Amino acid sequence: MLEALRKGTGTWIAKIFIGLLVMSFAVWGVADIFGGYGAQTVASVGDTEISSQDFQLEFQREVRSLSQRLGRNVTVADARSLGLDKQILLRLIGDAAIESQANSLGLGVTGQAVGARLKREAAFKDADGHFSQERFYRLLQANGLSEQAFMQRQHRALVLQQISGTVVSSHLVPKVMLDATNKFRNETRKLSYITVPLSKLGEISEPGVENARDYYNTHNSEFRAPETRKVGVIALTPAALAKTIKISDEDIKAYFEHNQTRFNTPERRAVMQLPFPDQATADVAFEKLKNGADFMEVAKGRGLTKEDIDLGLIPKTGLSDEAIADAVFSLPKDEISKPIEGALTTVIAKVTKIEPAVVKTLDDMRETISKGLAAEKSAETILDSYDKIEDERAGGATLAEIGKKLGVKYSEIAAIDARGMGSDGKPVELLARQPGALRAIFTAEVNLETDPEETSDRGFIWYEVLKVTPQRLKPFEDVKDEAIKKLLETEERSLLAKKGQELVDKLRNGEKLTDLASSFDLEVVESKPLKRIDQDAKIPSAALQQAFVLKKEDFGSSATTDGKGRLIFQVTEANAPASLDRKAREALVKTVAPDIGNDLISQYVRALREDVGVKINQAVLDEAITGRQYSGDGR
Repeated sequence: MLEALRKGTGTWIAKIFIGLLVMSFAVWGVADIFGGYGAQTVASVGDTEISSQDFQLEFQREVRSLSQRLGRNVTVADARSLGLDKQILLRLIGDAAIESQANSLGLGVTGQAVGARLKREAAFKDADGHFSQERFYRLLQANGLSEQAFMQRQHRALVLQQISGTVVSSHLVPKVMLDATNKFRNETRKLSYITVPLSKLGEISEPGVENARDYYNTHNSEFRAPETRKVGVIALTPAALAKTIKISDEDIKAYFEHNQTRFNTPERRAVMQLPFPDQATADVAFEKLKNGADFMEVAKGRGLTKEDIDLGLIPKTGLSDEAIADAVFSLPKDEISKPIEGALTTVIAKVTKIEPAVVKTLDDMRETISKGLAAEKSAETILDSYDKIEDERAGGATLAEIGKKLGVKYSEIAAIDARGMGSDGKPVELLARQPGALRAIFTAEVNLETDPEETSDRGFIWYEVLKVTPQRLKPFEDVKDEAIKKLLETEERSLLAKKGQELVDKLRNGEKLTDLASSFDLEVVESKPLKRIDQDAKIPSAALQQAFVLKKEDFGSSATTDGKGRLIFQVTEANAPASLDRKAREALVKTVAPDIGNDLISQYVRALREDVGVKINQAVLDEAITGRQYSGDGR
C-alpha cells in the first residue's frame, strides 16, 4: 500500500506541485527546478552553470506539452526541427544571466519572506484553506525533494523576480505607440458588397477517375492512414467505480452533521464604508449625511473614489474589525450608521443590499454528499487494486490474465491512432480523453511492460501495446470518391478566385457595383462600420482584413465562408478612431505595457549575456537532447 501511495502522489499531486513551481518562473521558464548542478554542464553564464539534467527536464516537459497540444507524439527529431531545443537553451541562459546579475548586486530575500509566500500557495492548503504542514511534506517527498532543497529553489525564484519584475515595471508607454495601437484596434471600415454564388459564375463537371488518380498521385499526403496500435487496457477511474458504490443513509447523515457549516452560506451584505482618522472628523461628516448629503459626495470630499469605499458583497467575516462587523451587520438596508469606532479607525457605513443566509438541509445535500463519499471510497478501492495489479505484473502476468484473476475489466482495442480515434474514425471512449495515456502508448514498445498512466480524475490506466501498424498510403480504390471530391473542390476554388478577380477588374475600370449586382440579379448589401476584430456572419474574416489594406472606394474579392461563392465588395467608408480620453488612454496603457515589458526584459537579458559571457558545451547539449548521459569521450 505504501508503494502504491508513493506512486499515486507522484502523479496528480506532482502536477499541482510542478504547476506551483512553474509560476515562480513565469517570465523566463523553470530552469533548475528539480535538477541539481553536476559535472555535466550544458552551458555556463558567467559563474552560473546550467546542468544537463536541468536542460533534459525542461526539454522533456516542453516536448510532452507540445505533443498534448498537437494531439500526437512529437519525437526528439520533430522538436529539434522546430527549434525547440534552442528556445529552451536561450530561456535557461536568460535565467542564469539574471541570477548572475542578482548575485553581483547582492540581492536576496529572507527566509521569512519565502515561508510567507509558500503559506499563501493553494497547493499546500488543506480543505479549510489553511497551510497544511503534512501536505507540504507529502508533496516534497512525492517529488524527491528535501525541505532545504525546495526552500533554496523558492529563494532563487524570488531573487530572480526582484530583477525581472523591476525591469518589466520600470517603463513608460510612448504616446506614438498608444496612438498607433488605438488606430489599429478602433479604426473602422464600411463595406458595400454582393455575394455571387458559384452557380452564377460557372459550372465545373465532376472529374473523371483518371483525373482523380492524378490528383491522388500528386497529393499523397492527403490520403495517408495514420499509425495505429492494438492495445490491451485495464482502466480504473473514480467516475466509473463511483457508480457501483452504494453509500448508506447513515453515512450520509453522519457526514452532513459533522460538516453542516460547510454547506451553509452566511448572510452577505453590500457595504460602503467611509474611514476617518478620528471621532471628531467622523462626527462632522455624519452631520452632513444626516442633513441629506450624498454618501458618495462626502467620500469625494475626502479624496476617495467609489472603489475606495465600496467593499462589495461580503460576509461578516469579510470585515476584520469585530466592532465594525457587528455594527454593520445590524444595520437596516440603506440606513447610514453613526460613526463606528474600530480598533484602528473610525468609520461610517451604509448597507445597500442584504443577501440572507442560506441553510441547507440534509435532503438538499444528500445527492452531493453521496457522490463525494462514493468518490472517496472509489479512490481507496483504486489504491487497493493498484497494489494487487502491480503484484500480479511483478509475477509476470499479462493484463488479460490479471483482469480475469482479479475480476477487473480488461479491454482490447483493435486499432487506435494518436488522436484517440478508432478504425471507424470515431473516438475510442476509453482513451480519447486521456492525452497522457495516448502519448505513452505511442512511445511504448510492443509487448514490453510499462508503468501505469494516471487519468485526469486520479485513476490509473494499465496498457500493453500488442501490435503496431505503421502509417501507410491508402490504396486509390479505397479513397477514389474522396479524391474526386477533393479535386472538384480544388477546381471550384480556382474558378471562383479567377472569376472574382475578373469582376474586381471590371469595377476598377468603371463599372458600378449596383450594375454588376443587377447583372447577377442580386442586391447590394451595406455593412455596419466594422473593426478589424469584428465578426460578421456574411463577411469572411479574409475580406475584412483585405478591406483595411484597401483605400476608400477601392474594390476587393474574397471567398465566402462556405467556399461556395465569391464576395465582391467596395470600401465605402474608412474612419479613423476618436482621440483617446484620459480613461481610455489609461486602459490602453494597461494592455500595451506587458508587451513592452517583455521586450525590455529580452533586451536586458541579451545585454547581461554579452556582459558576463556565455559558453555552451555542444557535446553535452546533444547528449542531453537525446536523453543520454555524456561520457566525455564522445560515446
